[in-house]
Parts: sequence; structure tokens; C-alpha cells
Amino acid sequence: MGVALVALLAGGGIVINHFANESSKTLEFQGEPVRLKLDQSYDHFEGWGTSLAWWANDLGLWKDQAKVSEVMDLVFDPEKGLGLNIVRYNIGGEENPEMKALRPGGDVPGFQPEPGEWDWNADAGQRAVLQGSIERGVNIAEAFSNSPPYWMTISGSVTGAVDGGNNLRDDQYDAFADYLTEVVKHYRDEWGITFRTLNPLNEPSSDWWKKGNMQEGSHFTNEKQAEIIKKVAASLKSKGLDGTVISAADDNSIDETVFNFNLYDQDTLDVIQQINTHSYNGSKMEELRTLAERHGKKLWMSEYGTGGSESHSHEDMTSVQELAERIMFDLKIMQPSAWVYWQAVEDEGANNNWGFIHANFNGEEQYEMTKQYYGMAQFTKFIRPGATIIPTDDGRTLAAYDAERQRLVLVIRNELSAGTTAFELEGYTYGKSSTAQVYQTSPERNMEQLEDIPVYANGLEVPTADNSITTVVLEGVTLQKN
Repeated sequence: MGVALVALLAGGGIVINHFANESSKTLEFQGEPVRLKLDQSYDHFEGWGTSLAWWANDLGLWKDQAKVSEVMDLVFDPEKGLGLNIVRYNIGGEENPEMKALRPGGDVPGFQPEPGEWDWNADAGQRAVLQGSIERGVNIAEAFSNSPPYWMTISGSVTGAVDGGNNLRDDQYDAFADYLTEVVKHYRDEWGITFRTLNPLNEPSSDWWKKGNMQEGSHFTNEKQAEIIKKVAASLKSKGLDGTVISAADDNSIDETVFNFNLYDQDTLDVIQQINTHSYNGSKMEELRTLAERHGKKLWMSEYGTGGSESHSHEDMTSVQELAERIMFDLKIMQPSAWVYWQAVEDEGANNNWGFIHANFNGEEQYEMTKQYYGMAQFTKFIRPGATIIPTDDGRTLAAYDAERQRLVLVIRNELSAGTTAFELEGYTYGKSSTAQVYQTSPERNMEQLEDIPVYANGLEVPTADNSITTVVLEGVTLQKN
């Protein structure tokens, strides 16, 4: 019989309890191995997501619905694709018809094109993708706004104020709150979709939302942010929409999120149930995590995207490395409950390396995979909702444990030359197999399964290719309550 090996998670009352094969050998580490920081693990991770703006607005209306279905499988299906289980639905403002057109996909139709006029047939493309995503396993939906309808704005445009300042007219705050909550209500009552959260803001502290831009955007000072947050919360309550709560404020920078949250008055803090931040900029990840914990708020990383540093290429690896680095830092330090990419599908015509899939937003209905898709898959295919995230003592690695699947996952980011990464797993043993599965994305591979590697009594050693992301999967690991 094997020998039981037990390791206590500090403060968590959880033990790792497994049985080693008596013939297991010990690995002699060459250099210092990576160690898992069990005392910093957390179990509130609820999944991966994407915004539906702007790609769903376009692809949802493709005539070739078979191709749309293929793309949606690639994004949302947990077996056929990435298995993203969170979507952020953009409640469009709809641009002034007298203004120039917005970027492809960015012209999201609004449901109230004029005061007092409602068009519930609007936004059919994004709605179709939302409904299809739910059919494929999406279980959390958030609604958010980039801008009020153009006729509520000071500039007469959803692209922002002339000077980049506040753009919602002072006499339209109640009307804007009513607009957002009426859309939420209609989705619940007519289409059976309840948005768990509603965010009336998007990067509101930024001053680049100026009239004439190619996309919707609206600046709000901190005082005005608080005003619309409270009015939207009151409107939700008055309409009996108790299944939807407020999230805020989706600032571009983590530091801006910390700054603004600390300025909100108590009434505003009381109605915010979830803090949303983008992680394009800022360094106060630990401070934001502590702030959310102190106030008892859920914390989401609600938007990040990257295009790397190379010219347009579906094989670009610089964006893969930037993506992996951001995921690891955010999950290890900020520790959000969700990690959400901007838009999973990008416009091929934009000639950049953002997104997991590139599709023609104008012209022939075609799409192509990018390296970033496979880089994302190295995380989302194996670290599933409900997993316990385990930081490590090495900046280029991340670990996670899935109790339901009895699976330990190790992810390695290597932007350097080929080598090996060793993990010390003293106290872990593996009942089902003496080997671990290895998957890798590199310039030569697209999340390709490699030859299994041996697992020793005290850990394992993983070969890492030059410029690669490697995921190691160990089956048969159990966690038991102490």
C-alpha cells in the first residue's frame, strides 16, 4: 500500500491528501524549483469571459450562420473551444445619424433611437450571439454601457464631449437610468435572460472620449459617476429587478479604480456589489484586492486586450506572451473572481494582433485563428470555473486545483530560450498515474499535446520550448477538508 502524504493549506483548513506509488523515485532538482504558495490560494474564481462588443454586432448578422456557429463553438464551447463562460453585453447608445459612421462593429444599435420611442427589434446580431453563448454554457452575463443615447448627450454624439469632459446632460440622468434598466427588464421578461450585474460606465475617468472618435465613450467625473450609479440602482429596485445588481466603474487603470472607489460616498458604496476594473494600466493590484475584501465586494478584471509588438500576423507570439503575463499577474496578485478579455473576435481589417480570432467585419464572411487563441486556451481549457487558484514563488508560473476533476494544473510562460522548469510538489502524490500531460503553444505548435512527463515523489521537471506557453495537467489529485 502507499503512504499517505498530507500538506496543510495555512489558514484554509484544507489538506492535500494523496497516495504515492511505493516505487516512486525522487527527482534531483538542478537549481531552485518553483514552489506553490498554498497559503495564498483562493477559491472564488468563477471563470473566463469576453465582451460581445463589437464582434457580436457584426458576426451575429452574417448570412452564413454555419460559420457563426463555428466561431461561437470556438469561443464558448468547453469541449470544442475556449469554454468562456462569462459574457459582457453592450447596451448601445446608437450614434446621431448626422455624425460619421463608427468603426466596423462599433455602431451598436440602441433600443431608444429617439425620446419616447422604443425599438425592441434593434441589436439583433449581438442578441443572437448572447443567446447562442448561453446555449453553449455561458452562465454569467453582465450588461454595460459605453455611452448614453446620442440625444441625451451634451455634444449630440455617443463618441464623447467636445473637450473630453462630462457628456450626459444634467437633465438626463433619470432618463439614462431608465433606459438601461428598461433594457435589462426587457431581456428578463421577453428573452428570459437575467443580467447578474449592470454597469452604467466604461472607462469613465478617461479624457479621450471626444466628439468625432470612432467608438462610443463617455467621461464622468467621480461626482457624476456616483450620481448615475445611485440612480441606476434606484431604477432597478423600482422595477423589481432584484436579480441584477450594480457593478462599477470599469476604469482603464487599476490605480484609477482604487482612486475613484475611495472617493465614493457611503450611499454609492452601499449600492455597488461588484468592483470592475480594466488592467491595461496601473500597479495597485494588491491594494485593490484589499479594498474589495474590506468592503465585502466581488472583484472582476472586466477588460483587458493586447496586440503585442509585431506587425499584423496571425502567428504573432508577442501578444501571446503579453496575454499570459497579464493573466498570471492579475490572478496571482489582484485575485479577481473573473478574468474577462475585451473582444474574442477582432476585425481583420484593423490590421492588428488583438483578439483570439480574426474575422472580416466588412466584406467576405471569413475568419481565421490566431496564436493568441491557443495562448488563451492554455489557461481556459484546463483552469475551469470553481478552480482554486494557487500563486507560486515564480513570476512566470501559475497553478490551479480543480476539486471536481481532481486535477492540478501548472502553467509556465517562457519568453526566453528553451530550458526546463522544475516544480517541487513535496507532500503531493498522484493516485491515477505516474505521469502528467503536457500541452504547449509556441511558434511551431498550437496547444499541441506533447509526450507525457514522469511525476516523481517530490515533484516534476517540465521541458519548455523557446518562446512558449506550457500547461501541465496532473490527474488524480485530491483535496479534503481537514
